[in-house]
Amino acid sequence: MKSKVRNLILRELLVPLLALSGILIVGFLGYIIIEGLSPLQSLYMLVITFATIGYGDVVPITSAGKIFTICIVISGFTIGLYAIGKISAFFVEGELLNILKQRKMNKVLDSMHDHYIICGYGKTGKSVLDDLLKKGLEVVLIENNTERSERLKEIYGQKFIHIDGDATTDEVLLKAGVERAKILISVLSTDAENLFVTLSAKDLNKNIKVITRVAETNSTEKFRKAGANFIVSPIEIATERIISIATSSTDFFSFVEFAGAKEEMKEYKFGLVEINKDSDLINKTYREANIPNRTNLVVIGCYTSTSELQVNPKADNYISLGDKLLVFGTEIQINNLRNIAKHTK
Repeated sequence: MKSKVRNLILRELLVPLLALSGILIVGFLGYIIIEGLSPLQSLYMLVITFATIGYGDVVPITSAGKIFTICIVISGFTIGLYAIGKISAFFVEGELLNILKQRKMNKVLDSMHDHYIICGYGKTGKSVLDDLLKKGLEVVLIENNTERSERLKEIYGQKFIHIDGDATTDEVLLKAGVERAKILISVLSTDAENLFVTLSAKDLNKNIKVITRVAETNSTEKFRKAGANFIVSPIEIATERIISIATSSTDFFSFVEFAGAKEEMKEYKFGLVEINKDSDLINKTYREANIPNRTNLVVIGCYTSTSELQVNPKADNYISLGDKLLVFGTEIQINNLRNIAKHTK
């Protein structure tokens, strides 16, 4: 970054500064040679010429000196305007400021660990971004649409790190800190782009969890082979909901809508809590763990290391290290369980 700033300064300011220096040197030496002035008189003559103060005690005497002065005035005026324009544009147009901002952003990125990367800022990307920011999480958004990028700056300001680039390239993913990130969420416009991002992210960081959206249901298997941890298909979700509504009087989605619509239910949400090695829940049955009484949460199900989601685990089932409990309650209640899942009480 330092070399980039230095190269920018050299590229933008070197020519006008050299031009100004050149005319000053030529003028200084010219008055000494043509008019026979001393170095101090020559410098004085040069200054009052450029300052357009006018001549008094020291004036060009010879015709050559007068012609030389005319050339110096015209050249100095032209080069001066050019130099002032270039230097002003350099600072006013903000190119240096943009590079300094980029340098600051890179420092922040280098210090980020276990952050979230979102690829694509469409309707889905916006919803995901808003939710993550509400939770106070560190987010890096990759978006290469210039119009959207400008709108992002207006709406969010400095609330997250925004990278203007193509998320399908390794260079941009590395710039976003994919090697240190916790989760990558790819919601680009096509399955091909999302698949490419998944492959690249897993190649650069095998431990990162990738959540991706698929438009075509027949692409799901390709995403699994690419290493995607969670695959979301809007079509499948919509189909399952339609079937659920059509074949039963109530369904899970209706409950979710009810919970979201009622003002008193808005603070309730679903959470996934992993059991860590220091938790006193390990090797206890759900009855012994007594999670509902300790946290006021409802345990919906459990992901174990050897199975898919087990809905409504039995009271005599044991809780093991690495289990992930799917629970329903408030953010405070879920965080209470997370503390229990991390530490012995």
